[in-house]
Amino acid sequence: MSTWAARYVRLQDRTTDLPKLRKAVGTGGMLVDDGKAPFAVVLIDARRFEPEDLTALSTEFGEALAIAVETIADVVIYDHFVAGKRVRGLSYAGEAGWSRVVGDAEAWETPALFSAAKLEELLLELEEDITEDALAQEKADLEKLWSTGRLVEGHVHPPVDPAALVRAIEKHFKLPARPKG
Repeated sequence: MSTWAARYVRLQDRTTDLPKLRKAVGTGGMLVDDGKAPFAVVLIDARRFEPEDLTALSTEFGEALAIAVETIADVVIYDHFVAGKRVRGLSYAGEAGWSRVVGDAEAWETPALFSAAKLEELLLELEEDITEDALAQEKADLEKLWSTGRLVEGHVHPPVDPAALVRAIEKHFKLPARPKG
């Protein structure tokens, strides 16, 4: 089982931004900066699984992200703020699916969530799991969802592997490696 939560804050000038970020974090987390990535990471208490309000951090530093993961229940919560505004907020919870989809889709989402390989896998699963009568409609619904490439609140598709989703976000934003522990 893996449970963790982190905030990522974009640094423009490490000399001035790191002391300000340390002050902003206070005792509310552990600040780690690898000196290479455009973001510093703040590890926070992972017991709260709810959307983050990063208005203050993104206002002061320009951009901030939050990711929280609980792998047993396949829970992922993601928030992205720019200049004090939430530009994207996602919550995914295993069998319940996408419980929160806020803001516009980001560039990493289509390749990470709507790949042709993932669609083919889901279509094969449908053929095994449902009756012939429902199969055509279910296939059409999946193909329509894939053609739009947009997440829909309340839908269970596309399903998510938390680790793969986080890797896609980390790669897209060039986030630093999250320290273990």
